[in-house]
Amino acid sequence: MAFLSEDHGRIRIKFLQQQLKHLPAGKITVKKCRGKDYDVVYISSFAEHPQFAGCYFSLNKEPGISLSRLIRQYNEITNEIGELQGKIKDRNDICRISSVNKRRNEPQPMGKDFFEDLKKKQDTNTFPKPPDAIEHNGILLRTKGEKILAEHFDRLGLEYVYEPGFLIDGHEYIYPDFAIYLPEIDKVFFLEYMGALGRNNYLYKAGERFKMYLSYGYVPGRDIIYICENDINRLDMETVDSMIASLVIANTEAA
Repeated sequence: MAFLSEDHGRIRIKFLQQQLKHLPAGKITVKKCRGKDYDVVYISSFAEHPQFAGCYFSLNKEPGISLSRLIRQYNEITNEIGELQGKIKDRNDICRISSVNKRRNEPQPMGKDFFEDLKKKQDTNTFPKPPDAIEHNGILLRTKGEKILAEHFDRLGLEYVYEPGFLIDGHEYIYPDFAIYLPEIDKVFFLEYMGALGRNNYLYKAGERFKMYLSYGYVPGRDIIYICENDINRLDMETVDSMIASLVIANTEAA
């Protein structure tokens, strides 16, 4: 089995901590009212929606239903952070990467030639698309959020490829949601849209995808941008633009 370094573990923790900023802290509990017990969710803090802090919401209707999913996600993330921090404290290897024996420390060159090759492999992910997939420029996108992003990239005049497949180390294919080319720095970066963070198993699958990228040397903020959306926090194009600008700065400073 291959292992992530301590540095990679700290990057993972930083990524998870960023996710916590978009989630509420609280608990699912029982509240007595007029002699009856009611299942509720209590919000102790929520940076993006401070009006929810200190409030109880019924688990039988919105926004309580959505908030309860986000609370569970918050707890999953904090548990993972705790596990990683414990391993760092012991100065052991951080995370085991399943089913792969050999990894690269640096990604392959990601310039114009790489992008031209990706253009030939657009939309090659064979994972079935949902019945409500949305057409955009002749390509079926899986989600409404991806369509919103694609339209935004069009307005910005960005060159991008949707779900291109490419081989890593000669034995494993990877399919980023978007591969975007920035000619000003001769750089391709990946954008992963994480639009179902409140759903069962989605967070786990997203974490495994994160680990896979990192194990091949693709670093968040330098090679990849993660765009997150859930039932409470919707897509914000100003945030997307800011993340792209920060990635340009990071690559310029590293050059």
